[in-house]
Amino acid sequence: MSSPVSRALAGALAAASALWLTPAFPHAVCGDRIFPATLAIDDPGVGDELALPTVSYVPFNSDGAHEWDANFSWTKTITPGLSVVITDGPTWEHPGGYGWNGLDTEIQYQLLCVPDAEFMVKVGFDVGWAGTGTGINAGSGGQNTYTPLVDAGLGFGTLPPALKYLRPFAITGEFSTSSPGQDFTAGAPNVSFFNWGFTIQYSLPYFSSHVAAIDNDFLKHLIPVAEFAFQTPIYNGGLTGTTTTGYFQPGLIYITDKWQFALEAMIPMTGSTGHGVGVIGQIDFYMDDIFPDSLGKPIFPHGLGIAPGI
Repeated sequence: MSSPVSRALAGALAAASALWLTPAFPHAVCGDRIFPATLAIDDPGVGDELALPTVSYVPFNSDGAHEWDANFSWTKTITPGLSVVITDGPTWEHPGGYGWNGLDTEIQYQLLCVPDAEFMVKVGFDVGWAGTGTGINAGSGGQNTYTPLVDAGLGFGTLPPALKYLRPFAITGEFSTSSPGQDFTAGAPNVSFFNWGFTIQYSLPYFSSHVAAIDNDFLKHLIPVAEFAFQTPIYNGGLTGTTTTGYFQPGLIYITDKWQFALEAMIPMTGSTGHGVGVIGQIDFYMDDIFPDSLGKPIFPHGLGIAPGI
């Protein structure tokens, strides 16, 4: 990790310690707003969750192959505002073969929650570990990948009564950079990326609670969502012919107090992304609600006294 990145993250944490922050809540709750776990980008909250699994299929990926992916992700709170995420899973390509992806870990910190504004921010630092992939994913070049990131969410619940039907709307966004440990390996360039994406959500649970009651039990658990996620090369892309890739992912989320199910289409937004419409689905369990006194409880429930939430 470069020293500018280190200084930026340290500065963000120092700034947060000067603010009055609310504690972290299960599955990204800030005020009256629940931000569900989304599939293309992360939600802006810290909590105990188990995504088991996330499965995707694209008919033609950037290499022209049929691709299946199945990822498993566990988010564990260390303190109420600090969590660690572990992610891994296999990939199948035809033609191509099979292999497990490299191990991915991330530390997350709940930087801010303003309940009255339904606004929250999370910062994180992700490491993709080289040499941990197998099969078709074994060729990692010996380079870890480092990704500082920011996730934010804003609900529209503060709109005036005349616009009450717009209050269930919310937006979330994620911004990060992904950089290898070295710019070149044995003379071959390694590409760094700027990753960016956002979601637009319309929460029927919010509508039912704050606008007008919905009698249908199925409908009042639904959150229609549209996600946009892109990856743009910012260094060495020209040397490798790498260009921007991205997907538009419209879909639905069914959310309960202990789990959610999400299903989205995957529509390529650039020619280099691939061709044909894919699909992605996920079952996400809220461990902090299922096992609030054991597996879903922070390891240090009262924090360590380092900063708010830590």
